Amino acid sequence: MSTSTLNNNFSHWANHRYFPISQYYKNHFGEKVYKVSVSIAESCPNRQANSRMPLCIFCDEWGSAAYHLERDKSLKEQIIVNRNKIAKRYRAKQFLVYFQSYTNTFERVSELEQRFNIALAEDNIRGIVLGTRPDCLPERILPLLKKSHEHHYVMIELGLQSFFDHQLNFLQRGHNVQCGYDAIHKLHEHTGVDIGIHLIFGLPGETNEAIIETALILNKLPINNVKLHNLHVLINTPLAEMYQQGKFKPVDLASYIDKVVLFLQYLSPDIAVQRLAAVASRWDELIAPQWTKEKMRPGQEIEDKLAQLNTWQGKNC
Repeated sequence: MSTSTLNNNFSHWANHRYFPISQYYKNHFGEKVYKVSVSIAESCPNRQANSRMPLCIFCDEWGSAAYHLERDKSLKEQIIVNRNKIAKRYRAKQFLVYFQSYTNTFERVSELEQRFNIALAEDNIRGIVLGTRPDCLPERILPLLKKSHEHHYVMIELGLQSFFDHQLNFLQRGHNVQCGYDAIHKLHEHTGVDIGIHLIFGLPGETNEAIIETALILNKLPINNVKLHNLHVLINTPLAEMYQQGKFKPVDLASYIDKVVLFLQYLSPDIAVQRLAAVASRWDELIAPQWTKEKMRPGQEIEDKLAQLNTWQGKNC
């Protein structure tokens, strides 16, 4: 791709060197739209009482909830409280309700439909983002997703985390790569919803070749966006035990930046990027690395490195 292509992308990417999800939403809705996170789901296959599956090594007791202290409130109350916070901070006017924590399709369809109805009845809610796992998409849920998407915006965020089985085994995810492929194609063919993929970088033995291959795999799939995480250590997780025993060492920020820059260069410029790095919202629970506390620095340094190398998302696509 030429410099003229980069300049054209800049004009469409709000002067970023990658395609940010904020611009994707603006293209879709005609204005800025912000996600309102809620914590409603209470479990996942790994955590249910009769499960013989080990816990995912990185997941804490809150199931990645952004506002875990408000999970005792009703869904309606959570939407109102968190929407008002975001509206005040960003002067936001339009929102998506993000069912974030745990596995949100690990419920009866009737309960999930009721939650959809409550969320979509609130003022200025344009649609729904639903976090789940590739192994928790039973056939009975697809008609609800399809029907909802016909009238409102719906995105499914799939926590695949990796496209390599040996990495999924290390993470103790309880599903394999083929399960991820099946989930993506099932959603695309039977519901038409937008599809986002979660990926974790910084796993032991990770190679540049694997990172490039991950981007090339995504380019061939019917997905709309990707969210990147660095593998970090939280208290009361299996990964914390591994870290204390010297069996795991998280990547430093410079190494992580190199990984993301490499990935972006091979990622299709048509795939939006939700996030460049994980952020530890609960500092008291973070063990390592400490740079995961910093919300702005990792993203800014990734953009600085892209500029330094005069490269951008999709340059080598």
